[in-house]
Amino acid sequence: MSKRNMHTQLIAMVLAAGFVASTARAGDDGDYAKLLKEKAGVLVTVKHVLKVNMAMLGGEQENESELTGVMVDPKGVVLCSNTQLGGFTAMISKMMGPMGGNMTATPTDIKVLIGDDTEGVEAELIARDTELDLAWVKIKEPGDKTFEYLDFSKGEKPEIGSRILMLRRMGKYFARSLVVGDARIGGMTKKPRDLYIPSGALGGGLGLPVYADSGSVVGVLIVQVPDAEDTGGNPLSMMSQATSMQDMMSGLILPAADVAKATKRALETTEDDAEKE
Repeated sequence: MSKRNMHTQLIAMVLAAGFVASTARAGDDGDYAKLLKEKAGVLVTVKHVLKVNMAMLGGEQENESELTGVMVDPKGVVLCSNTQLGGFTAMISKMMGPMGGNMTATPTDIKVLIGDDTEGVEAELIARDTELDLAWVKIKEPGDKTFEYLDFSKGEKPEIGSRILMLRRMGKYFARSLVVGDARIGGMTKKPRDLYIPSGALGGGLGLPVYADSGSVVGVLIVQVPDAEDTGGNPLSMMSQATSMQDMMSGLILPAADVAKATKRALETTEDDAEKE
């Protein structure tokens, strides 16, 4: 297989991560309504233009895109999926090593849409954590306004079999309608780090919070991929195995405590950099 075809397949696989149809589950409609009422306000839409530079794919391309993020600070800081905000290129390079080539993806013209806003306010990318598949965007001029936000430091640790819920937005074509996903904790792993494993797909929502029945946040849905040394520089051989593909691309839950630590670290680093300027 040519490098061009390999890159194309990898990009398609990565961008499709987390967008698997979820299995229907019986649940308490009251839980769904409660989640919609109490947690919808922390979800925002992040619009951006993604400039992707890949020599093997014909040079630079620009694509308008949007994703759903979660407000994690009252001053206008939004947590997003690093994969969906251009981090997929670093993911591919990590898996392929030197074969990955020189790939970059830069989000520009970033705007955050809150509530029913259709125009958005200007924002900027302030930090990434490629290993944790997280990225943070901050509204440039929040003024004196404070925003409804989710505090991951007040998370809950689930057990095997615990019911979990996720709230996500559909795309612009469907008026960004809110949808609840429902699953259970099917397992846990210590490698490559502490992660909760859903028993089934939650219906998308990379970078979005996962909640317990109680309404407390459990963690964030992310993607984890192996290093080139684990794939021999040929991740397609690993991806051809159905189990490996499911493990990597169906979405894993990073515990809330780890999300809180990563967010604190990102904000402190950003503040230190601002003081040096």
